[in-house]
Amino acid sequence: MHQRTAPTATTLALIALLLLQVPAEAGSLFGAARGSLARHGVHPPPAQGQQAAQAAHAAGKPRDVVIQGGKHPEAAQHIEHAQRNGQPTVLHIDRSGAAQRRFASTGSVNPQRKPGPNAERDEYPPAFTREGGHNANVRFIDRHDNRGAGGTMGAQTRDLPDGSKIRIVVRD
Repeated sequence: MHQRTAPTATTLALIALLLLQVPAEAGSLFGAARGSLARHGVHPPPAQGQQAAQAAHAAGKPRDVVIQGGKHPEAAQHIEHAQRNGQPTVLHIDRSGAAQRRFASTGSVNPQRKPGPNAERDEYPPAFTREGGHNANVRFIDRHDNRGAGGTMGAQTRDLPDGSKIRIVVRD
């Protein structure tokens, strides 16, 4: 049986250099690699365009995070419904408490009451934001739609530090 060992600093540095050449939207394999690097304390420097974006958001201007209604229709409808009914549009990234906020928002919604086998609980505001949690709007939507929209949000906010402002916008 093969025993896992921690990657060497040289291996991590090489992977980090390679990932600098791959756009954030390139897919889950590269996202997983970036996550692994982060767990080992290796954070590749942001690309030049990302540095400008981070500076703009540090100044307080929210970044638009776009959910395409044609690509993620159920998530888009949920976002629009929640925002029309008083949920905020401008949110603050706070990844560290996401698991607790997700439980606070969806924990009381009985998963046995879902409308179909491919439905899962979706919360707005999302759990990775400070505004998510106890008072979130929760509804069942298609699992693939939910995870696709979540991945889209993650790809658009990956380069932003906690505390950054985002504005979730639905477009066709």
